Amino acid sequence: MAITALSGDFMDDVNLTDVKDLVTFTPGVTGNSQDSFIDAISIRGIRTQDFGVGLDPSSAFFKNDLYEGRNGSAVTSLYDLDRAEVLRGPQGFLFGRNSIGGAFSVHTRRAVIDSTEGFVNVDIGERDHAVLDGAINIPVNDNFAMRLAAMYSQEDGFVENNFPSEDLIERENWALRWSTTYETGNLGIYTMVEYEEREQSGSVYRAVTEGDVWDTLEAALGPINVRGSDEEVDVDRSGGDNDDSDILTLGLRVDYDFDFATLTSNTGYKDHDYYYNEDYDGTPLNLETYRQDQEGDYFQQELRLTSNSEGPLSWYAGVSYNKEDLETSYVFGGEEDFFCQYYGYYYNSGMTFDGCEDLYNYYGSEWESLSNGLLDERGRIEGTYSGWAGYINLDYFFTERFDVELGVRYTDDEKDFAINVPTPESFLGPYWFYGFSTAEPIKDTQSWGDVTWRLLAKWLPTDDSMIFA
Repeated sequence: MAITALSGDFMDDVNLTDVKDLVTFTPGVTGNSQDSFIDAISIRGIRTQDFGVGLDPSSAFFKNDLYEGRNGSAVTSLYDLDRAEVLRGPQGFLFGRNSIGGAFSVHTRRAVIDSTEGFVNVDIGERDHAVLDGAINIPVNDNFAMRLAAMYSQEDGFVENNFPSEDLIERENWALRWSTTYETGNLGIYTMVEYEEREQSGSVYRAVTEGDVWDTLEAALGPINVRGSDEEVDVDRSGGDNDDSDILTLGLRVDYDFDFATLTSNTGYKDHDYYYNEDYDGTPLNLETYRQDQEGDYFQQELRLTSNSEGPLSWYAGVSYNKEDLETSYVFGGEEDFFCQYYGYYYNSGMTFDGCEDLYNYYGSEWESLSNGLLDERGRIEGTYSGWAGYINLDYFFTERFDVELGVRYTDDEKDFAINVPTPESFLGPYWFYGFSTAEPIKDTQSWGDVTWRLLAKWLPTDDSMIFA
């Protein structure tokens, strides 16, 4: 496997702020962004756009082996970390959840029983950039210790907006983590409670003012002046500018050493609330506004048995269960007259119209504005997802330089999904984004189960090279 491993000290030295920054330091990985809406992560060209509400991403995020697969919950701050790993290629035998493209795995520092230690970092820069993070490790007795870590970060906006004159892409977030360690004999119990609040800008766009699409838009609406240089924006932000998350994470890990193997129980729970706004059209006109209001919780339980033998054969086996509940509301909107002008021009051989009243008069119909001149298409999605998996992996070293692995996994997933799209208050109806409306929620339940095999051979012809298939 191809793995990029980064120590906690390294990430601290280079000021990595959240899990998306791991993209910058990992070959073959792209898709970093300024916001929490991670819809373009690519590992070895396998791109995911499924951090949404129905599907699962092809490149998954994990924190202390807890799966994180939704916009608003997957992006968390990096502070007081033990290590991070980016694994390229299919992952079906290392985590309870599988992912086809790869995985980002982050591990926080545990409490240490035999050491009293602590640190404070202060990072100050231009644009009122300030980061304060620290931790303290407190041994309580010979078997128990706890660790408290915290982080606060802020930065003013750095993208100049000409409508009105202001700076965008600002942020302020803070996080607090409490960890405990209990060890006695063959038993180890490790807990983690973490809470984080993030407030920052949503994605900021500047319209591409050339090409057929732009020419058609200006022909229909008239000249559109997008002010400023290519490094500035000119957006109306009528729907707001938010990328805000409240995230609670709970973790419990129990290790027990049976001499021949170690049994690990990993329990995790994550609750998140997410609110997002952006001006998608990138112009000073209210053409395309997008809003997402989401809340969800996720539970995961995994049991894994890992061999401790020193012979040529090593193995591990595990079972896992997960359950997720998700509710998301959407708003897609803009001014009615702009939609009438654009689609009137598009469908009537280049004719121009002053707005919806002019267009409807052309069709011989009477126009009635029901929503103060705005078209807002709203939708609500509710999902309940669950799944379980069992896997086993065998690794046999025929020589010190040649070994073969054989793995088998069974995965079973079930999804309950419901979507409700009420008819907009606008006289135009639901014709821009959804193209339909529903009288009541449309529901369905689907399930999938399959067996996955893996055969892997590795040969090390020299100390500095490896050939695998």
